[in-house]
Amino acid sequence: MNALTGTGRLFLLYLRRDRLVATCWVVFLPLLVVSQVASYETMLPTETDRVNFVAQVGGNAALTAFSGRLYGDALGNLAMWKIGDIAYTLVAFMAVLSVIRHTRAEEESGRAELVGSTVVGRFASLTASLLLAWAVSLAAGLLTALGMIGYGLDTPGSFTVALGMTGPGLVLAAVAGLAAQLTERARTAGAIAFTVLGLQYLIRFTADGGGILWLRWLSPNGWSHLMRPFGGDLWWVFLLPVAACLAISAAAYRLAARRDLGAGVLQSRPGPAVAAPGLRSSPAMAWRLERGQLLGWTGAYAGFSAITAGVANGIPEIAEQAGPQIEEFFRRYTASPDADLSDTFIWMVLLSLAGIATLYPMLSAVRLRAEETSGRAELLLSTPVGRVRWAGGHLLFAALGSLTTMTASGLAAGLVYGLTTGDVGAHLPRVLGAALSLVPAVWAVGAVGILALGLIPRWAVATVWVVFMFQQLFGEQIGPALGIDYWIANAVVPMHHIPKVLTGAEFDATPLLVLTVLAVALGGVGLTALKRRDLT
Repeated sequence: MNALTGTGRLFLLYLRRDRLVATCWVVFLPLLVVSQVASYETMLPTETDRVNFVAQVGGNAALTAFSGRLYGDALGNLAMWKIGDIAYTLVAFMAVLSVIRHTRAEEESGRAELVGSTVVGRFASLTASLLLAWAVSLAAGLLTALGMIGYGLDTPGSFTVALGMTGPGLVLAAVAGLAAQLTERARTAGAIAFTVLGLQYLIRFTADGGGILWLRWLSPNGWSHLMRPFGGDLWWVFLLPVAACLAISAAAYRLAARRDLGAGVLQSRPGPAVAAPGLRSSPAMAWRLERGQLLGWTGAYAGFSAITAGVANGIPEIAEQAGPQIEEFFRRYTASPDADLSDTFIWMVLLSLAGIATLYPMLSAVRLRAEETSGRAELLLSTPVGRVRWAGGHLLFAALGSLTTMTASGLAAGLVYGLTTGDVGAHLPRVLGAALSLVPAVWAVGAVGILALGLIPRWAVATVWVVFMFQQLFGEQIGPALGIDYWIANAVVPMHHIPKVLTGAEFDATPLLVLTVLAVALGGVGLTALKRRDLT
């Protein structure tokens, strides 16, 4: 027996447990990318149309920040410019979830100790989880390449796409494996890995948006862009994510060899023998559990907003010279043809952050489900605390947390934007008001989590991720790729019903009130169902 004994069996076990989720990822990601090829073929059928489009978008810093640089006018170039960065991020996102689930979450639940009592080596679980994440990343990339080749795109560029999609999965899976060795809690390990994921995206965003191109060499997403699919096919850049993956994985194995099973390298501090007076209520307990997440999200939102707002004033004012494609793009985010391009860029950033912020309240529902399945909720509910008080405390901080993160985003973006333009007094209230106007939409989407927790608890976690991905991708990507008009596709996304006050629209409280009432109604139905059903 050695440290890797049982790796193959555990890999098959993890593959069986993830057979549905892994299949969805491997099918969804190629369809997402290849559908963009079909979309651009329909939208820009001739080479002249594509050349004109590239001439319009190539020098636009706002579009470049979100999508990366455009290296050609072929269908493959346009498709990867539109969807490439999203695909790279989703592969990395999948890898983090998979590795954390099969490593730290298994140790936290105690199942890893049971498995470890059999003929299983010390590194078997970590190795099997990494192999699974890497295999799914590679499978998604290869199927995407085959789909592009089947659509008639050139083979070298298609396989460069496969490498570009695989790279972030390799690196972030290793990061998740390392994070799993550092902490005792799956939630904390996930927070560490997702923070790295967010930082590397921010580095790539800033590099392309601000013209600081050398920064791309510091980001896994940047490496995928530097491979230049269909625009040079620099396959050798793939050596960078491979090297980073090996180095980070080696660090993870070194830590795994030195720690106790179930423990993390960063030891938790022992708590007091007697609970503090402030923990004698359900909301106080919820605050104790939620505060770390709240502080992390608030800091991340403030930092990201400050950095992106710092480059907003440098966005070139090309709206007047732009062609019809660019005019149509910016018309989606503006309420007035005279809207300033920098204001439009800030509004686009706030919309993106609001879409991600919907995950905050939904993660609170996931936490409640975890408390329920672990048995801790049953112990708590054996006291005078009722189900509504127990869940209500978490939902209160979920709502306040969403408000806090968007407030931090608005304050940071407004302050930095005002400082760069020399008029803080004018821009700070405008940007802050725009950020706060998006909060009801965040609540409305987030309330779906508590609704699923009450009505379909077994599928609550899956529902959370499906809803999150749907509202992130359907309006901008999937809907138009399926031939649905942009305005119709986005009708199901609550954020696009908010008045565009930052780009010339008059403030209208009606959509905000409707979305707030919808959030309360969904949450109320979920709480009622939770109160009436059996636990677990």
